[in-house]
Amino acid sequence: MKAKFEIRMTNQDMYNFLMYHSYHGFTGIFSIAAGIALLAYFFWCAGTGRENSFLYPLFGVLFLVYQPWTLFISSAKQVSSNPVFQKPIGYELSENGITVSQDGQTNEIGWDGVHRIREDKRSIFVYTGAKNACIWPKKQLGSQATEVRKILDACAPSAGGKKKSC
Repeated sequence: MKAKFEIRMTNQDMYNFLMYHSYHGFTGIFSIAAGIALLAYFFWCAGTGRENSFLYPLFGVLFLVYQPWTLFISSAKQVSSNPVFQKPIGYELSENGITVSQDGQTNEIGWDGVHRIREDKRSIFVYTGAKNACIWPKKQLGSQATEVRKILDACAPSAGGKKKSC
């Protein structure tokens, strides 16, 4: 079993990863809940005739808009300023692990170096650290997407951290 493909990182792909990573944790969920609660409280107070402060909707909108906006700016900055993202990154998946190559340099990541695998509608994220991941947009994987999933299912450690046999 092998799969070989190249990924060219775009601002949209990086933004998708940052949004996924941020909003699938406590702080992301809290910011959404806090923003909605502040806006709901403002409108509830307005409906009851109580004196209301403009700070509730201000902070509500801030909670809901600030983080996505900063992630958007951060994604554009990372992709444009990081030399790694200026050229395509080659990946080869095999029974031994993931081989990452760019400009003649290669790096081998064994399956024991993969912490977790997540997927959304746009990308597959292979986490190699708490905040670091290989980002594989499904559009760029093309016909390789099903083969990549098969290899990841067969070789990557399961959710409990147990090694699988390829």
